Amino acid sequence: MSDESNSDFNRVRDEADKADARSRRVELIVYAALLAFVVLAIYGFWLITSLTRDVSQLTQEIAQMTQVVDRDMSTIAGHMASMDHQMTDINNTMRVMNEEVAVIAGNTRSMDANIGSMTRDTSVMAGAITGMQQDMWSLNRNVGAPMGMMNMFNPFTDQSGPVRGSPGPYYPR
Repeated sequence: MSDESNSDFNRVRDEADKADARSRRVELIVYAALLAFVVLAIYGFWLITSLTRDVSQLTQEIAQMTQVVDRDMSTIAGHMASMDHQMTDINNTMRVMNEEVAVIAGNTRSMDANIGSMTRDTSVMAGAITGMQQDMWSLNRNVGAPMGMMNMFNPFTDQSGPVRGSPGPYYPR
């Protein structure tokens, strides 16, 4: 019996050692999981606190922006009204300018007709002056030669001979 009881005792002790090793492994897993849970819980709490703080700051900044926009909105509205008035003035000025340009266009047509008349009158004058030039040239030819001979007897002239006339009538191109 003693062998048998010793063997039972060893068997029980082996089973107890195996159970003890299993329980230590389970403890290790549970403690590691508990530590991971605590770390994740602390990180989650930090994230929620940070998000709450950021949302609070965002709310304050939006409130400040709203105050600034409310404060400046009347100024902006005043500037917009001034711009509207100025655009109306520009529109009226453009309308007046359009009417004045139409008057200028009418005057330009009248000036064009007057310039055309002046061009024709200038052509007539040029023709008349050409005729006068031809007559003077003819007169110079007819009177110049006898006068040149008379100048030879005049003591106050140079004695170089007859007066030279123009080479001939000028015809504009």
